[in-house]
Amino acid sequence: MSDSTSFVRLFVGFLLSATGAHASCPVELSPPSVVVKHGASVSVNCSTSESLFYNIGWEASQGGIEERTKKPNHLVWTVEHLTEWTSTPMCYINPSQDSLFKQCRQKLKLVLYTFPDTISINSSGGPDGVMNELEMYNFTCGINNIAPVQNLTVKWYKGDAVVYTDTSDDPSKVPVDRSSVFSFTPSREDDGVTIRCEAHLDLWPDGPQLNASSQEFNVSVHFGPELECFSSGEEVHLLEGETLERICNVTGNPVSTVTWLKDGRPTDPAAPLSRENEGRYSITAEGKVFPVQKIFRVRVMYGPELMCPSNYTAVEGAPNNLTCTVEGFPKPVTTWFKDGDEVELPENLTRSDTGQYLITASSPLSSVDLTVDINVMYPPSEIVELEDAEVDVGSTVWLKCSSTGNPRPKYFWDYYRTANVMEINEDGVSRLHIHNATGYNMGSYTCHAGNERGNVSTTARVTVKGDKGECPIEITPGRMVVRYQGSDQHATCKPSSADSVHVKEIYWQVLEGVITNSSSWSADTNKDWDPRPVCTASFNVKGTCQKHLDFTLYKTPDSVSIRLANNLSAVVEDREFQLQCDITNVAPAGNLVVQWYLGNETLSKGSLRVSDCLPDNDTNCNISVVRSPLNVSSTISITLNRNDNAAEFRCGAELDLGPEGPQPPPTMMSSPLNFTVYFKPVINTTKLPDTIPVFRGYPEELVCEADGHPPPEIKWLYSSDKDPHESGATLTVSEAGVYSCSAINEVDSISHEVKVIFKEDYLPLIAGFVAVTVVAVSLVFLFIYSIYYKNTRMRRYSLKNAKLDTHSSNVAHNGWDMQFPMTKLSYVFILCTGKPVHSVGCPVEMSPPSVLVRFGDPFSVNCSSPSDQRQSLGWEAMVGTGTGLKHGVSSITLKIDSVKNWNIKPICFINLLDGFQCMETLPVTVYKMPDSISISQPSQMGPMVEGEKYRMQCDIVNVAPLRNLSVHWHRGDKIIYTQTFDESSESPVNTSSVFDLTAQIGDNGTEMWCEAQLDFSPPVPNLSILSDSLKVIVLYSPTFTKPGNETLEISAGNETILDCTATGNPTPVYSWNFPHLIQKMKKNQNGNQLILTPPFGFPGTYNCTASNTQGSNTKYFTVIEATRNRTTFAVLVGVFVVLGAVLFIGGLLLLTPEGTFSFSKGGYLKGKPAWKPVHSVGCPVEMSPPSVLVRFGDPFSVNCSSPSDQRQSLGWEAMVGTEMPDSISISQPSQMGPMVEGEKYRMQCDIVNVAPLRNLSVHWHRGDKIIYTQTFDESSESPVNTSSVFDLTAQIGDNGTEMWCEAQLDFSPPVPNLSILSDSLKVIVLYSPTFTKPGNETLEISAGNETILDCTATGNPTPVYSWNFPHLIQKVKKNQNGNQLILTPPFGFPGTYNCTASNTQGSNTKYFTVIEATRNRTTFAVLCQVKVAPSSSSPPGSWWALGSRLSVRCEATRPVRVLGWESVISAAHTQQDLSVQWKVDSLIDWIEEPICYGVFFTAPRQCEEKLNLVLYKTPDSVSIRPVNHSGSMVEGKEYQLLCEVQNIAPVQYLTLRWYKGQTEVYNHSFSELTSSSPVQVSSILMVTPTKAENGAQYRCVAELELGPEGPQPPPTVTSEPLNASVYFPPTFLSPEPEVLDLIVGAEMTLNCSATGNPTPVYSWQSSNPIQEGMEDEAGLTSSSLLPGTYTCTASNTLEKKSKQFIVKAKTKGV
Repeated sequence: MSDSTSFVRLFVGFLLSATGAHASCPVELSPPSVVVKHGASVSVNCSTSESLFYNIGWEASQGGIEERTKKPNHLVWTVEHLTEWTSTPMCYINPSQDSLFKQCRQKLKLVLYTFPDTISINSSGGPDGVMNELEMYNFTCGINNIAPVQNLTVKWYKGDAVVYTDTSDDPSKVPVDRSSVFSFTPSREDDGVTIRCEAHLDLWPDGPQLNASSQEFNVSVHFGPELECFSSGEEVHLLEGETLERICNVTGNPVSTVTWLKDGRPTDPAAPLSRENEGRYSITAEGKVFPVQKIFRVRVMYGPELMCPSNYTAVEGAPNNLTCTVEGFPKPVTTWFKDGDEVELPENLTRSDTGQYLITASSPLSSVDLTVDINVMYPPSEIVELEDAEVDVGSTVWLKCSSTGNPRPKYFWDYYRTANVMEINEDGVSRLHIHNATGYNMGSYTCHAGNERGNVSTTARVTVKGDKGECPIEITPGRMVVRYQGSDQHATCKPSSADSVHVKEIYWQVLEGVITNSSSWSADTNKDWDPRPVCTASFNVKGTCQKHLDFTLYKTPDSVSIRLANNLSAVVEDREFQLQCDITNVAPAGNLVVQWYLGNETLSKGSLRVSDCLPDNDTNCNISVVRSPLNVSSTISITLNRNDNAAEFRCGAELDLGPEGPQPPPTMMSSPLNFTVYFKPVINTTKLPDTIPVFRGYPEELVCEADGHPPPEIKWLYSSDKDPHESGATLTVSEAGVYSCSAINEVDSISHEVKVIFKEDYLPLIAGFVAVTVVAVSLVFLFIYSIYYKNTRMRRYSLKNAKLDTHSSNVAHNGWDMQFPMTKLSYVFILCTGKPVHSVGCPVEMSPPSVLVRFGDPFSVNCSSPSDQRQSLGWEAMVGTGTGLKHGVSSITLKIDSVKNWNIKPICFINLLDGFQCMETLPVTVYKMPDSISISQPSQMGPMVEGEKYRMQCDIVNVAPLRNLSVHWHRGDKIIYTQTFDESSESPVNTSSVFDLTAQIGDNGTEMWCEAQLDFSPPVPNLSILSDSLKVIVLYSPTFTKPGNETLEISAGNETILDCTATGNPTPVYSWNFPHLIQKMKKNQNGNQLILTPPFGFPGTYNCTASNTQGSNTKYFTVIEATRNRTTFAVLVGVFVVLGAVLFIGGLLLLTPEGTFSFSKGGYLKGKPAWKPVHSVGCPVEMSPPSVLVRFGDPFSVNCSSPSDQRQSLGWEAMVGTEMPDSISISQPSQMGPMVEGEKYRMQCDIVNVAPLRNLSVHWHRGDKIIYTQTFDESSESPVNTSSVFDLTAQIGDNGTEMWCEAQLDFSPPVPNLSILSDSLKVIVLYSPTFTKPGNETLEISAGNETILDCTATGNPTPVYSWNFPHLIQKVKKNQNGNQLILTPPFGFPGTYNCTASNTQGSNTKYFTVIEATRNRTTFAVLCQVKVAPSSSSPPGSWWALGSRLSVRCEATRPVRVLGWESVISAAHTQQDLSVQWKVDSLIDWIEEPICYGVFFTAPRQCEEKLNLVLYKTPDSVSIRPVNHSGSMVEGKEYQLLCEVQNIAPVQYLTLRWYKGQTEVYNHSFSELTSSSPVQVSSILMVTPTKAENGAQYRCVAELELGPEGPQPPPTVTSEPLNASVYFPPTFLSPEPEVLDLIVGAEMTLNCSATGNPTPVYSWQSSNPIQEGMEDEAGLTSSSLLPGTYTCTASNTLEKKSKQFIVKAKTKGV
């Protein structure tokens, strides 16, 4: 080798050494480290990549090898049985002369281990495990023959919890025997626990992790005895029936012996105590150590016992000797009540003290009631109500004598006794009833009242007015009617029975003065037309008086005839004329009635006058005065039409002599009178139109026919230049022109013009054809006409006025048989319809013309006709409500008392004189207001989300008619939608109105309701009803109140506020991002504002994020610094740049080949280690400062010096620092969104990149308090990411609070400012409503004043309120605030109101009992004193179960005349007792509330009280089923479950609760319904099942919440459970791919187990063969598996899922 070559190599080696090339030894060990069990084999390869080396070899105490040849470049160190514990094998390499490296070596990291199969445990307390409480014991865990011991960890377990960990720092490599000691101080809670130790040898990552466990050591802890007695002093109070056992609790192990003594004698502590067992007791507990004793006095408590007589009678003014006794402990308080008021009995009783008293003895334990009736006897009071009376003769008068006394007074009267006076004594009052008063009743009347205590009396006088006009005689018969020249009749006159003893004389006298001294009289029937008989009687007291006999002598007419008045000869249509009916020789004419008839129709009655009587002869012309026979006449005015031609008129004379006359009344009818009605001509324009066309060469016949009577004469008029052919009424024309036809008779004339138009024939061919056709038709017509002429001899007949022949039913005319008789037809055209045609509508009018009526209400309608041709009127309506046919009336009224048909169509019909009938239908609309109206949100439970569409539904129950219904949707004060209906149903229906609402931010907090209104024309007021309101809650993402990003300027020393306030629902939670790390350590007071203050106010870009469950929004704040001098900053930057350059240059100069810094770069010697011997004395170096705490990335400097004169060199090899976390954040990983009260949530605090971990503490903050602190014991020096977990149980008080976590590095001594705070997390807790005023309330309402029922409740979400009213009318009134009900007149009614506050978490109900304020009600409250109370056997409260037995007593507390019950069933009354019972054996129907009434002697004389009786009925059944689905449900899909409740009442108090397992998931109330009778209702639950719900049970419970007055607990009926079967796809227990090491010959299991429903089936796939029969198993177990990939597929009917297993061969040597 040349010198130049050597120089180059040296130069290159220098450069490589200077730059650090080959800084490490050029050998490689494979593997670099091994862990070998003692006695096992080991093999390690040492290789080099160098080609220029001298030799390579191994240095080892066992198996060392030296290879001197150059080749090969690797060498394997192998030992079959490694047993040398201290062996440290090293592979070395020696360079050759040309090598560029020095001698070096690589040490093999070798760990030789041994581990025992078993370990032992023993206790210093002995092997039996018995220990005394709170004494210290040592447990020793023995581990024998273990190495290396520094890898050993001993864990001590108490039960399954690690209580102590013991490690070893012994560096010994040889096996040792090691023991671990655990000190244990047991408590009583440790009794029965087990203690064990586990030895863990951790050789990871190169070796195994070995462990062994000792046997479990059972611990038995002895303690006590301890005696704990529940008494506040030396005296103990126990309830009667309780035992001594509950007083004291004895604990100890072993079990103590307990002895009870009473007054030194043993007693049984389990025996129930009675009041006689009071005394001094002692308890002694004897245990293992010493006895324990306690002594106390026992007092036995028992409720009040009240004894008192049920009745007590005393004399007014006498001392009160009523004695009642009461016992009990504590001593009861006795209170007396009368009429509900607390009273005290006076020493001397008075009459006002009479009554029933309620005595209440109460103590803290209970109270008892007892009633006592006190009866105070006193003499009669002064008589009242007996006053002088003046009465008209024949009238009735009552004299009343009333006095109060006890006992009740007895009465007797002094007066002149007559038969018409009746004495009545009842209800403590005596009355004289003078009926039909006469003069004999005048005089004095004295009433006497007395009882055993005294007597009183009073006198009154009765005066009878008008007694002289009444004669006390009787005439039989009272009226005499005798026929002219008939048989004699007698009238008898005699005094009345009461006056017969006073009569002196009696006789008859007639008008001529003739006296008949007899009590009997008879008339001469031939001449006594007006005798006027009088009966006269003379009495001793009254004198002479008389009475007239009503006598009538009658004669029937000699004749009755009818004629035309005024000598008329003919009757003309539509002209009025008079008919006269003459009646001859009739008496008395004043009783005559003349009736007129037209055919069978009855006309009005005519007026009567005396025939041939002059007006001035008033005496003989007065029909009502003259009693003798007269000739009289009656006239009637008539107007006829042509239809009345030949009509018959008759008149009838009837003598109406009253009920005493002949029956039926004598009647004589005239002969009929027929008339011929003349009427003017009428031309038939049907045959003679106004215009007629004429074709050239074809004449046209103009036929003029007219109807009239007499038959009219026809004449034609035309111009002289015309030459038509005239033949009677027919005119044949062939020329154009105007022709006039006139019809004339005796009545009138009429004419009609016809215009003939001439037309040319431009189509000869067509004309010829028409001519031929006309000729043919004419021939046929002539043929037929000839036959007609032959048969009828050219005579024309009509059916008009036809009459059947009386000789035979078939008359032969012209040789032919005719079915009807014929009359000759005049030349007038008659329209053959059988009846005349009326051109105008039906001549009836209805008032009103149409009817609007509520179902069940009455109505009436009048139907009238202005026509004079009417014959009869009538109504046809529903069955049983028509009027039938009424003749001779001009109007008729239809009255319907109650409309019970929805489709009623009354028809008014009229029959006219011509036989024509027509009718008109009355339009009737029957309506019914809805039973109820309710608003709901069926598509969504809970709050809405902004922008989403929701279906709102308004349900209207039982309304008619539907076509008149309008549903208005209200939001706030505006109508937002109106829906009408076009269905034609008349009967009531249930319907719904649907409104799709798109939720907006502005809708949040508003109220919606719907209004059902019936619209009619004209409008009808008060036909609308409102639903309850529904409060709308809208969830929406945060929106900043100040939108847009902001730029702010910060100046030194001033605060700057960054305002991030946002609105949102739920309330937004705020998080801030800071531009400077140190700012994270500062918490602000308000999450929505950031206040920048020195020293934390740094410029930069801040961002704030407002978030809630609906989303988040971020706002940026750019904070800039005010302009200032930057010189200082520039200097600092320069200093840091210079310092960085110095460090860089120093690194280049001081870097050693080993990668460390050193001022000495000495190399290694060949084959020798490069370290110095360790000095036994401490290292002679001194550092200043002695320790350093530095943040990662920050600079520091330390001086290291040595006072030793033996030093060769100094150097630094390591550095230790701290690292503040990069970030800290708080989260809630187990739950997104709000929390639910009572649920547990895991909170997590994540700390990123912090060091050292052992100095880290994490503090959890809630508000201003630290609620939890966590420390860490890991020994890592480098930065790590870690987390702190805190389990929070959500409470109501947590709602709205802020939580955050703080990461703090703790050192000794403490270093400030080493903490950082996370952003705050606002806690939102959902909880069910809680009333701010808990408990039910009772309020008084007074007239004219408002009363506020406050139902305010707190809850999250904000509660929605619903009210239930005791009165239906109140549901029409809307309140301003849902949480308050303002009762104002006229809607402030007493009763029980309930308010339900509800949200998504549940509901709560509060009851308000509203009573009327006490006022001055003299009539009722003060003096009425009627009380209604259930009997002792009746259930409490005002609610009564259907079918229950009821007995209620009504009591009066003052004397009463009548006391009774008014009820539809079991009504009762009494006239004697002060109480009356109302009994019902079984309440089987919904009835009106019964009323107790009382009628009293003194004012107020009558009052009443209603029994608050409300029936309820539990459901017949409650069932649950799926809707539109059967079989199993599929996970993630939505399903409906239906709960049906049959026959429940009242439904407004029903709550349906849905349960899944034992958890309530939904409840549905029906407070919007108002039915009091049983109904059927249902509720739907929307479910989206998960696999966790497979097998869950759903059920619904119907609960009647009837308030505090209802049964307790509320009655409930539960459905049968519905088991949910949920299908879900397969889910692997561990879905990630698994990598497994294959050990040849060892059995391996690939576990592919998965859960699913239906149960999954499995299949395996692999490139390697799979053992037969295992392809469809969940686990693949085999010892012959080959390396490769195995794929398992689990499938069911829903899905297939796969999982991979990667099997690898394991490397040897581990």
